[in-house]
Amino acid sequence: MNLSSKTRKNINNFLFLASFLIVIAAVWWTFVIVRQISNDEHHKVRMWVSSVQRKANLIEYSKNFFEQIEQSERNRLELWAGALLKMAHARSAVEFELYRQISEENTTIPVIVTSQDFKILHHTNTRFDYLGTEAPEYLEGELLEDFSQYPPLVVSFMGGYWYFFYQHPKAFIELQQILDDVIHSFMDEIVTNSIFAPILVVTKDERTVIQAGNISPEEYADPATLRKTLNRMRAQNKPIEFSFDTYETLLIFYESSIIARRLVYLPIIAFAILFIFALYLIWVVKMSRQSESNKLWVGMSRETAHQLGTPLSSLMGWTEYLRSQNVDEKYLVEIKKDIDRLVVISERFSKIGSEPKMKTENIVQIIHKSITYLQPRLSQKIKIQVNVSPNAVILTSVNAQLLEWVLENLAANAVDAIGTKDGLVEIYITEQIKTITIDIVDSGKGIPKTQWKTVFEAGYTTKSRGWGLGLTLCHRIIHNYHKGDIFVKQSAAGEGTTFRIILKK
Repeated sequence: MNLSSKTRKNINNFLFLASFLIVIAAVWWTFVIVRQISNDEHHKVRMWVSSVQRKANLIEYSKNFFEQIEQSERNRLELWAGALLKMAHARSAVEFELYRQISEENTTIPVIVTSQDFKILHHTNTRFDYLGTEAPEYLEGELLEDFSQYPPLVVSFMGGYWYFFYQHPKAFIELQQILDDVIHSFMDEIVTNSIFAPILVVTKDERTVIQAGNISPEEYADPATLRKTLNRMRAQNKPIEFSFDTYETLLIFYESSIIARRLVYLPIIAFAILFIFALYLIWVVKMSRQSESNKLWVGMSRETAHQLGTPLSSLMGWTEYLRSQNVDEKYLVEIKKDIDRLVVISERFSKIGSEPKMKTENIVQIIHKSITYLQPRLSQKIKIQVNVSPNAVILTSVNAQLLEWVLENLAANAVDAIGTKDGLVEIYITEQIKTITIDIVDSGKGIPKTQWKTVFEAGYTTKSRGWGLGLTLCHRIIHNYHKGDIFVKQSAAGEGTTFRIILKK
């Protein structure tokens, strides 16, 4: 099935658009998945933070509760001690009975009352089994150590002092131990149950790390690094405050996991990879087309050179025959010029597709030679001028035959653009330090700016019988073989066109 160029172009555009949409859809879907994973992790982190906050609040509440119990027991002890002393100074039986009942209300707090020399005067809710005796006479040794956890009450009595030593009840001590175990396990629980979120537990002044989880030690190894890490975490989440054991206040800093932070870049990486892959595919397609085009050009050029060979040989034979028939020599000279010209054209076509031999040539001489040949064969109304003297020398490495082909094509196109009116084609040669610039300026009808690049594509022509290959050949010869540049430098409707060639010296 033969498809037109326009149809093939539309199919290629459709395939490219479809591929582009697929890439966009893939990147978008990747972004959606990453966003969902990130949201799920943030939700888990928020649940963990909420759990830690509740536990911290519970610990704070428990500590406050036990502090209140301790104070309440202290107050009860003071009341009991006061009642015990006032019993000895009761003024009536009723008053004595009242203080006795108050003193008997202490059924839980272990208390030992001693004199100034720590002789035991009274005790209640105490057991001395572990001492190996039922009732020691003095408060000393291990017994004194057990009752010295809290400072004793000191009461003045009959010119001396009584000391009231006390302990918490057994149930209270057991509950206190449980609370201590909960508090001490809380720190380990924060780290082990932090899922995958990096955390740092630090003191309130943010200078000392108490615990760390899911984070490299290098990120808090010194004060400067620790400050930087905490600032980064604080920017993401507000730290959690809680009281703990010997520390007045601790802070829990946390942030999203490394996986979540890296997942943010996944869509960008995916898009970059797909974009590079798309560029690679475009490059492969372009190279494939260029290779196919090269093969077509080479095949066509060599076939043209081959086809020209037979009539050229015949024309040479006919020239010799005419000379033997005593034809006027001036006619034979002109015929010989055209035959030589055809030989040059055949050689030019034969060079397409093969690596042309470069040689240091005088650019000025090549240009003047081409113009000298063209001028008699063009309209007499149009003049071609070169701004450099034929005797000037500007050297560079070129293939003379191919470069002449380019110049003749551009000059011929310039003459066609001027048409039948009087006109002028000017050629400017400028030598720079590293390059040589050749400008071909005509006073023709001009080229719209939208077509400045299109003119070098195969098939572009403004002639009803043209093939649109001349400028394409010029472009290939300058770009592919001479590694130079050719482009439309300036053009405007009705004001002419300037083609520029840049060659490396």
